[in-house]
Amino acid sequence: MKLTFGEKIKDARKSKNLTQKQLAGKIGAKHNSVSDWENDKNRPDTATMELLCKALNITPNYLLDTSPGEYTPAEKKLIEKYRFISEYSPEGTATVSYILEREYQIAEDRRRQAMPALPKEDLAAIECAMKKFDIKKAR
Repeated sequence: MKLTFGEKIKDARKSKNLTQKQLAGKIGAKHNSVSDWENDKNRPDTATMELLCKALNITPNYLLDTSPGEYTPAEKKLIEKYRFISEYSPEGTATVSYILEREYQIAEDRRRQAMPALPKEDLAAIECAMKKFDIKKAR
């Protein structure tokens, strides 16, 4: 799910356990300005955005980019925790990896189930094309 500019600010602020008022105080902005940014009513100027990124430990690319290339603050926390576990608890790393793989497979299964089945005519066309080009079904 893509987050809006404002949702990214709100998510980062909450991950730092800051109120809007506390964040505003850290960057020298008004409390209602933070509210307006989080509600996507407007955006901070460049200088304020720089202060905002520093206070929230995020990059301008994270705020401005519409692709999911940057990690969210919550994802960064998970990565930091995983690195800590892998350094001090090898058996913990194995446990986390096992659970992650198991949950990933469950999510994949759910995604496949949510995908609508192809119409019969499409399936027939695919089978015809497979016969024509001598393509075997995958197992």
